[in-house]
Amino acid sequence: NLNNSEVIEVSAQYTSQRCPKCGTTKKSNRNHDLHEYHCSNCGYRSNDDRLGAMNIQLLGTQYISGQEQPKLELTTNA
Repeated sequence: NLNNSEVIEVSAQYTSQRCPKCGTTKKSNRNHDLHEYHCSNCGYRSNDDRLGAMNIQLLGTQYISGQEQPKLELTTNA
């Protein structure tokens, strides 16, 4: 705890399927072979591992803000 930091465990479920821009969660938006995420709703594109890290950071931010059990809000758009 040298930098006043702590480690928490969060669920990685859906972190590589959820768009950090519009919140759309759709398994088909992720291309495993190319490691690419492309949101069919808003057009956001990123590396799928980067996307997962961004969503895990969001969960950490929720925890620091006082949410004891952080979770992603999942929306599906047709």
